[in-house]
This record gives sequence, C-alpha cells and structure tokens, in this order.
Amino acid sequence: MTTASLLRKRARGGIHALPSGSLRVKVYAGVDPLTGKPYYLRETIPAGPDAEKEAEKARTRLLNQVDEQRNPRTRATVNQLLDRHFELLRVEPNTLVSYEAIARVHIRPLLGTLAVSKLNGEVLDSFYRQLRSCRAHCGGRAYIEHRTAEEHDCDERCKPHACRPLADGSLRKVHAILSGAGKRAVRWRWLGTNPMDQAEPIAVPRADPQPPSPEQATVIVMEAWRDPHWGMFV
Repeated sequence: MTTASLLRKRARGGIHALPSGSLRVKVYAGVDPLTGKPYYLRETIPAGPDAEKEAEKARTRLLNQVDEQRNPRTRATVNQLLDRHFELLRVEPNTLVSYEAIARVHIRPLLGTLAVSKLNGEVLDSFYRQLRSCRAHCGGRAYIEHRTAEEHDCDERCKPHACRPLADGSLRKVHAILSGAGKRAVRWRWLGTNPMDQAEPIAVPRADPQPPSPEQATVIVMEAWRDPHWGMFV
C-alpha cells in the first residue's frame, strides 16, 4: 500500500489506514452543540482491492451530506434529546406528566442510549414491533409477574408473565413524542432529517359515528322542549 493511501489528508476530510487493512473515512461536520467539541462523520471501508476507490466514494458522500446539511451534528443520545424536548414542550402539565411517564417506561429503556444519528426506519420499525408484541418488553423471556416488588410470599396473584401488546392509543403517544423530538432535532440541526418520517405510520382508528335516526331525533327534541332553555339549545 502506498504512503499516500496510509494517510491522505484533504482540506475537508481524510482517509486513514487501520491496522486491519480497512480504511477509515473521516470528515469534519462542525461543532457538537452539546459538547462544544468538533464533530466528525466516520465510515469504515473493509480491506480489499477496491477499498481506496470505495473510501473516496464514501468521503464524497459524507461531504455532500455536510454541504446539504443532511448530516447529524451531534453524538447526543435519544435520552439527551428527550430531556431537552420535554424542557421546552408547551403542553398542559398533566399531558407532560403522561408523556414523561410513557418515555420513561417505553422509550428510554429501548432507545435511550442510542445516538439520535442512529435512528432510522429499520430501528424504529423494530422498536414498534417490540411494543406491539409485549408492553413489558420481555423479548420472549419467561418469568413470574409478582404482585409486589417487596419481599413477599407468593400467592395466586403471582403469575407467569403473559405478553400483552401496548394499546394503540399509547403507541400513538409514543409516536407523537418521538416525532416532536425529531422535529426539534432537525430545527436545531442535530439531524438533517426527521427519522420518524421513515417509520411505518401508526394506524388511526376510523371514526364510527352513530347518529340517531330521524325518529330518535324527534323524540330527543320533543323531550328537550319540556325545558324551554334546554329545548332552544337542542
């Protein structure tokens, strides 16, 4: 391998040979807004006869991401994004408490330590599949659901775990939290695009209105006129 291929510095990126023979592409992508330190995009190309050519392609692709502002600008985790998102979220106090509880139980344990730059459609679809399989995130593990976390003598209330999917309403709240946080990350330029746009949409149940029949409506109106004020309202 030539000296140039061992370490080729460019004005806006470099390709470095690793001891394994692989090539590491490194491109400067700005300053991490959380840490204040330089942030780099990296990609490793396996060793092989076309490694140098593939490394150059990767460097060009990463530079294009930076130029088009499609690249992540931080190593922040999902937990860190959620923390900032909830600090700034303007909703009713009870709604915020509900969102934080859902994030604590269902989002943080599964995605919290993952870098926001690693979120994509595949990761999110797998995440939702797990929530639809079991709200306890058991992963197929068999265990006993005890009636209390305190030390106790088991009785009929301590039963083998049975998987139950997370309710659709809760799934939509999970999606709303992640989607809102993702939009903030794009505005802050932590991310180039919102990864939630790559996830399979959460189905919204069809409305099922059941208005009264004309006969029933007549009865309702006639009964309402027993009180003139209520009759005027109806």
